[in-house]
Amino acid sequence: MAMRVKPETGEVGLKQRYRVTNWSEYDRALVNRGNLTIWFDEASIRDSWTPPRPIGRGKPGLYSETAIQTCLTIKTLFQLPYRATEGLIKSLMRLCHLDLPVPDHTHMSRRAGELSVKIPRRPRQGPTHVVVDSTGLKIFGEGEWKVRQHGVGKRRTWRKIHLAVDESTKDIIGIEVTTTAWGDSEILPGLLDQIEGEIAQVSADGAYDSHGCHAAIAERDARATIPPRDGAVTWGGDHARDVILQEIETKGLDGWKNDSGYHRRSIAENMMYRFKQLGDTLFSRRFERQVNEAHVRAAIINTFTYLGMPQSVRVGQVAPAA
Repeated sequence: MAMRVKPETGEVGLKQRYRVTNWSEYDRALVNRGNLTIWFDEASIRDSWTPPRPIGRGKPGLYSETAIQTCLTIKTLFQLPYRATEGLIKSLMRLCHLDLPVPDHTHMSRRAGELSVKIPRRPRQGPTHVVVDSTGLKIFGEGEWKVRQHGVGKRRTWRKIHLAVDESTKDIIGIEVTTTAWGDSEILPGLLDQIEGEIAQVSADGAYDSHGCHAAIAERDARATIPPRDGAVTWGGDHARDVILQEIETKGLDGWKNDSGYHRRSIAENMMYRFKQLGDTLFSRRFERQVNEAHVRAAIINTFTYLGMPQSVRVGQVAPAA
């Protein structure tokens, strides 16, 4: 059946049909995601592979942060182990006729924890509508089969990835990596600190319904679009959250979501899906390397986004099945 029942009202709604209007451009962008010349740019690598000489005494390094991030990007993009990454980079150097040294797998692994990953971000055009969400990535422990058979073991461990996404441009503009001990609401202020420029609106789910989150959003003169928890009461003092409660009481939860633009938060959920397309596991053992591994994925996804994204328009409704 091509119908959905709204749990709040019991009303039956039809699914919407969409059409991509820029398919030819998006098709080329999907092809270019696997183009090695985008990830291994001969011209820029030739000039930035080796770091500048140190000021004063000291031995000059062989590999800049650009060199290490290039290696880790290719490793993550094609899901390679360190040794295979070393072999691939060496072959690319030969194919490009570049007489540059290649870090061995041990050096890559060591530098992975020290790297300051550069995540490409384009300047914002006007105030930003920020959508926020989090997800978990496995790091080590039992496999899925054993979990299904015997339950979760003590060694099954996760890292939480918290992302802030621009609702309009659909790129990552804030990222935090934490253990599972950190709640979503504790991380939101740090995510907002990473965002430059004016913020118009912040949309997040009920896990962010806290005094700290609302205060952090208010400090940026932004509008909070966060549904209050079940059984929520007013905070008093003409708080912005009380306005949300009043609007929900007047319009209903669905009406408030439609009028406030809360449904655009689904872009953050879609970003989590895109993030996990690069793997639902972090392969590094140490926490600082896990953080940089996640940051490298964010850099890759933003590059994907800037290559081209689909532009879709609503063209009608799907007729219900007979």
